[in-house]
Amino acid sequence: MSEPQTPAPKLGLTEWLILTIASIGFLFDTYELLMTPLVAVPAIAELLSLPPNNPVVTQWTGNLLWLTALCGGTFGLMGGWLIDRFGRKTIMAASIFLYAFSPCAAAFATTLPVFIFFRCTTFIGVCVEFIAAITWLAELFPDKRMKEMALGYTQAFASVGGLVVTGINVWIVAHANELPALPVPEIFNTHATWRYTLLTGFLPAIPIALLLPFVPESKVWRERRASGSLKRPSFTELFSPELRRITLVTAGLSACAYGAAFGALQMTPLRVAPGLADMAEQRTALKPLQDEAKELNKQLDTVMVPFRAATAEVPGLLEIAANRAKIRIAQRGMRNALDNPATPEEKKAELKAQFAASTNKFAELDAALTKLTEAKPDAKKAVIEREKVLKLLGDNRAKQEPFDNAIKARGNTVQLWQELGGLGGRIALAALLVVAISRGKLLRIFQVPGLLIFPLTYIWLFRDQPALFQFGMAAAGFLTVAQFSYFGEYLPKIFPLHLRGTGGSFATNVGGRMIGTSCAFLTANILAPQLPGNTFEQVALAAAITGTGVYIIGLGLSFLLPEPPAEESH
Repeated sequence: MSEPQTPAPKLGLTEWLILTIASIGFLFDTYELLMTPLVAVPAIAELLSLPPNNPVVTQWTGNLLWLTALCGGTFGLMGGWLIDRFGRKTIMAASIFLYAFSPCAAAFATTLPVFIFFRCTTFIGVCVEFIAAITWLAELFPDKRMKEMALGYTQAFASVGGLVVTGINVWIVAHANELPALPVPEIFNTHATWRYTLLTGFLPAIPIALLLPFVPESKVWRERRASGSLKRPSFTELFSPELRRITLVTAGLSACAYGAAFGALQMTPLRVAPGLADMAEQRTALKPLQDEAKELNKQLDTVMVPFRAATAEVPGLLEIAANRAKIRIAQRGMRNALDNPATPEEKKAELKAQFAASTNKFAELDAALTKLTEAKPDAKKAVIEREKVLKLLGDNRAKQEPFDNAIKARGNTVQLWQELGGLGGRIALAALLVVAISRGKLLRIFQVPGLLIFPLTYIWLFRDQPALFQFGMAAAGFLTVAQFSYFGEYLPKIFPLHLRGTGGSFATNVGGRMIGTSCAFLTANILAPQLPGNTFEQVALAAAITGTGVYIIGLGLSFLLPEPPAEESH
């Protein structure tokens, strides 16, 4: 029999500030993470001076994904210990500032290692902030119903983050040339869209810096520490007889939720949606162009050997070659705008003047190249040969663009429906938290339908009902993302006060971000190659297997999930 409901206490100014800070933190958690698929390819391509469709760029994009997940999980675990040792608010603030300043530093990167380093520190900040925020919230609201509502509804803002970063990136792509030039070396694009997008990662630091002085540290943590009764956090204690089951089950369940997200949902827009039946015309048109691009990239690899040797031997040659390439890229964009009937005549006149100026600049660089390589004609030849191949690759990309854009648009639509489904799942979870139901049953409300939704979406809808596929993805997002909010509400309650950060971090970062995210490799590299069909059909079927499989494992683990103790705030 459930306890009688008492009205929740009214929220004062401090409580509203707490909820505002938590909502901003959760929103920008997702915002900062989902920058990666938006900025990775153009950033890596520019920093390596390679075309975006070069295999080396693709390889490093994949490397970036697993490096950031590994660093986030590893250092996020240490962050959980710091939360218990030095305080929830303190570490939460530090983690937010870490993930706010890291993208800004990455925006001014001029080498790939620097870019990757600051993307890793961004992930570390996000991984620490999530655990710090849910622990802080759980301890600031002693009323059970208010605590559940605070944790449930503030976490819903995490799904808003994905929508916001996508919208801002779209605006930046359309207006990049109108924005102030960035102070980067001349050989780089001073209006690169990926740099502007990264700079917006600074946004959470502003309100957090203004609001944090007006909100308290966790009262119960502070009092325990002041009295000397707060035990020191210990990783080994997580595996004591009293906590071993809780630690392993929560880590396993977190791994299953992240496994469904990364082993199926996250790879759908790029690896599954392009294979839908109504994209067949675009795929057919792209195939010969993609084959041509592969051959051109092989030629580029060949000409890059003498080019690198020449730039190493002739000081200043690399800068001249980079500036020549920069002008050629700008001229290609100008020509496209001039050929576009929608471009206003006054804009065309402005572009013609810019084109003439860039042509003069290129002539100056041509003269400088000739003078610099007078004694080494092979060096000039290496530069010219590289430029020829790059031009052919640029022409190839231009031919691919209309078909590629149509496929990307379809993937973006699928992504949008998935994000909206995830937002709905978080809101539904928040509403259900106030219902008198065991935590195991509550989790199974989202797990059981997934056993049907994943195979239905990735097998039947993908193959036979492409127009309905996005609705299946919305349902899959609803069921999976709700579980992230579930753990955000459950984890601070199940571990003792001195281990809430450490235990929650182990479940989320080791279970979820380190083990669960490896399901992406399982789907794409182990399962898919063994399955029948083309590449898209293989990945879709593999996603169905992975998604359904982790839901089955998660359902079994849910029956081992203990109920939180009755006294939750101590």
